[in-house]
Amino acid sequence: MMDAMTLLTKWLVRVVDVPLGWLLSLPRDVALLLFAVGTALLMTLARRVVTNQDLLHRCSADMRQLKRLMRDARKAGDKQRMGRLRATVGQIKGMQLAADLRVLVVVLMPVAVLAVWASERFDYIPPRVGEPLVVRASFVVSSIDRVTHLVPSPDLELQSTAIQIVQSNAQSPPRGVAEWTVRPTEAGEYPFTIRHQGESLVHRAVIGRSWYMPPFQQHSGERLTRTEVVLQRYLPLGSSLGSEWTGLPPWMMGYLILTLVLVPVLKCGLHVE
Repeated sequence: MMDAMTLLTKWLVRVVDVPLGWLLSLPRDVALLLFAVGTALLMTLARRVVTNQDLLHRCSADMRQLKRLMRDARKAGDKQRMGRLRATVGQIKGMQLAADLRVLVVVLMPVAVLAVWASERFDYIPPRVGEPLVVRASFVVSSIDRVTHLVPSPDLELQSTAIQIVQSNAQSPPRGVAEWTVRPTEAGEYPFTIRHQGESLVHRAVIGRSWYMPPFQQHSGERLTRTEVVLQRYLPLGSSLGSEWTGLPPWMMGYLILTLVLVPVLKCGLHVE
């Protein structure tokens, strides 16, 4: 039975699919760019609506003037004047920070919802009809060297034998692993049924659509604990963008980079402080 968080995530994704699902029919790089543009535009317009733009424009002008005055005071060695100028700068930065926090409070929830949707829609490339697909199952250690099998389906070509021997994963902690290579011949939802030692579990996957179901599924079986349909990770412009260093998925790295670049561009273009 799914927990409350999983149910909430599924509900949010289905709701956001209504206005944004069309993006998934586009090439992934184009879809990610448009998604980042939408996010940056949301943040920019929210800033215009919830902040005093006249005050922020005056703050920016004052900061430019204060920087010039501080350079002059530094050259003249006037420490008292420098102290007064720094105090004024601190007051202005406090007003700007208050405006930033107000914007953050407003956009935090919608941006979080968008991030949840994107994590379920952009992380992998949807599997296609006619392409080989690996189905993998994980077992407890005591199942190693025992038999498991994948139940054949009419719309599925098995490219490996249906009956497999559970192998050791040779990792720590050890576990049993079995996998099958299949080729879906039609678009639709496929129930991959795996049986082992009296247990029968189903992993559902969507083939030939613009979206995918979660590739990993945890199970409460005594021996069969987890199943996976191995999907290709989406790499923006074919690059991981350093995700291996940050631990963030590649799509999110691309999304963050694009959004951080687009926000100042849109602020400048729309004359938003």
